[in-house]
Amino acid sequence: MKKLAYILLFAGAISCDAPTEESRYEGETEDEMVNREELVLDNTFSTWMHYEGLLPCADCEGIRTVLKLENSPDKKERAYELTETYLGTEDGDREFVSKGIYEVVYGLENNPGAMAIRLLDENSAAVKSFRQDEFGTLHLLDGEEQPIVSDLNYSLKLVEQ
Repeated sequence: MKKLAYILLFAGAISCDAPTEESRYEGETEDEMVNREELVLDNTFSTWMHYEGLLPCADCEGIRTVLKLENSPDKKERAYELTETYLGTEDGDREFVSKGIYEVVYGLENNPGAMAIRLLDENSAAVKSFRQDEFGTLHLLDGEEQPIVSDLNYSLKLVEQ
């Protein structure tokens, strides 16, 4: 459904003519028109995918994890925001927010058909990696990008916003 929306949006965008002098609002000055055009040009069509879950923690009640991934077909580098809240620590709930870019990787060592999301730091080193299943759920991978074998929940579910 989203692909259809992007296709229709793209088709509409390329079929429209560029604005002409006649499209200026009556009484609008040249400077006002330029400012209005700049506002339109700054409007990006990025959306954010939100994932949430409660991950296990060795010395707290759990890690409430919220991962936001920028979904923009026009950008080569897509942003992420990861919020991890350690619940019930000795100092109370402690929240850590990290931001950066992420990459999408197709094929993992033991699963060539897998799609993975790699969160990167400022040096382009992988911070965390997740494998996405056919339902859109992200599963945290270990440092070697292997599935974590455990009875505990290491997954983040897509949340509609």
